[in-house]
Amino acid sequence: MKTIHLAIPLSTLLFTYGCGGGGGTGESTATTGSGGGQSTASTTGSGGASSGTGSSSGGAAPGECEADGHFGVPNTTFTLPLMAGATSVNYPDVQKSFPMVDWAKIDRLYVPAGKYKFFNLGNLPSRDAASPLVITNIGGQVQVGPNDPGAGYIWTMGGGSNWIITGRYDEKSKTGDAAFPGHRCGDYAGSRGKYGFFSDDAYAKGQYLHMGVAVGGATSFELEYLEITRSGFAGIRLLNQLKAGDPPMPMDNVRVHDNYVHDTDGEGFYLGWTGAPPSNLLSKLQVYNNRIIRTGNEALQIQNLGEGTEVKNNTIAFAALHWRDNGLGKYQDNNSQVQVREGTMSLHHNVFLGGAGSLLSFFTGQETGDGAVHVTYHDNYFADTLSLGGYMGGTMGDGSDYTFSHNFFRGMDFGYAKLDPTATDPGLIFGKASSITGQVTFDANTWESSRKLLPGLAMPNGTAGKVTATNNVSGPVAPITFVNTGYPAGKATRALEAWAPKALLAPGMPSIVYAVGDLVMYDAVMYEAITQNSELTPPDHAEAWKKLPLPVDDFRVTPGSPYAGMGVQ
Repeated sequence: MKTIHLAIPLSTLLFTYGCGGGGGTGESTATTGSGGGQSTASTTGSGGASSGTGSSSGGAAPGECEADGHFGVPNTTFTLPLMAGATSVNYPDVQKSFPMVDWAKIDRLYVPAGKYKFFNLGNLPSRDAASPLVITNIGGQVQVGPNDPGAGYIWTMGGGSNWIITGRYDEKSKTGDAAFPGHRCGDYAGSRGKYGFFSDDAYAKGQYLHMGVAVGGATSFELEYLEITRSGFAGIRLLNQLKAGDPPMPMDNVRVHDNYVHDTDGEGFYLGWTGAPPSNLLSKLQVYNNRIIRTGNEALQIQNLGEGTEVKNNTIAFAALHWRDNGLGKYQDNNSQVQVREGTMSLHHNVFLGGAGSLLSFFTGQETGDGAVHVTYHDNYFADTLSLGGYMGGTMGDGSDYTFSHNFFRGMDFGYAKLDPTATDPGLIFGKASSITGQVTFDANTWESSRKLLPGLAMPNGTAGKVTATNNVSGPVAPITFVNTGYPAGKATRALEAWAPKALLAPGMPSIVYAVGDLVMYDAVMYEAITQNSELTPPDHAEAWKKLPLPVDDFRVTPGSPYAGMGVQ
């Protein structure tokens, strides 16, 4: 191994050839993020050095561990120079900051372990797809946030293409750290606070809505093995914004997988542009094996989707917890929101659990020059909401089509009048706008409800205009079960919401009255009401609220379940 040191003011740059970095050996710092019953703190990362002693696999069989070498063995690495005690990682133009680095060829970019108020890494290089730049932690965990009160952001990245940011521990590939392996070897239950990169925003509200991590001005990149919690708004925000007159800058070939996003104030994932056109396409988007758990608004909000998009094996649970007091107003209370523009795409083997308005809000929003859309939802589990199972909106006409096949629906017990006294039971599994005039097919779906499938279809099967329903069954649907979520046994999904003193979206903004047994989240901690109460903040009123252990969120489907193969793996 050959090491070259280049002295520059206040710091030292470290290049390594032929060996790479990896699992740190510095002094250990205390961690509070082992999950499994701890309930004493909301900030669960340690953001510091590792003891290098590794971690338990949580009883996982050796075969559940992915073989090392995922990224290959690095030849050339570079560690960002940070002064001892640095409180930020701030390189808005990383290539300009370090012109001596061969950004076209370097294999690893290391971020030293530490707890940083903010993280800014911009003008990342454009790389060859066969040789991506891997950005990873070294020497322990990198914790980003919380920042100072009123600060504008905590974590932003941008520029370039074919780069990967990962907290994955892989000894052969020299990524991550042995003490912070995340859910490696199937240890989902022990992964809280144990990812190589950990974002904690402490629900901050700065000049701008806060994101756990935001990426812009980039394409063909990958986010994996990140933990994001307590975001003031969305957990993961991806956007190449397009203004009128600007040349298109599609955000193509993006992969977001194996992340743990939980307890956010707004969305879990917020990908793409939700405003008026124009927007940049997200084609060949791959979203898989993510846990998106306990969010204030929609857990999954993805839009501007294009050809080749695939969303699979995600667990999207306990969304819309702020359904009664959402500061952004009404209609932010679905489990998921999906908007497509053109191309063939599929969403399959996902678990959508818990919402208020709809479990799926699905729109087509074609722009000038867009082609037809062909969207398939298959082998998904949808359950536990207060209104619709799904809604199809926007405009979709001849030449385009939607297919829903082998999906399961249950737990659609109307309860939205609790917020809006004028609301009535829709009596439908799916609502559909009159502007959806292309072919819609429902085949071999099962739902447990006396509701009709769609407007105009009184029976599970039949034809209504260009809607065709075949082989569907209205009958029992077994509830899904998981390996070990830590959610209180016997409690309904909809028993949990974000604590609030008043129902700000209800007429007259009445005080919310919590009944005995109601569950709430307050500062990412779960509480159960032990007396009927109103406007009593949980941490300050032990006579009214019992603090519960933090959920461990192992949302793998129980082995032998009829839903095996769905959700995280």
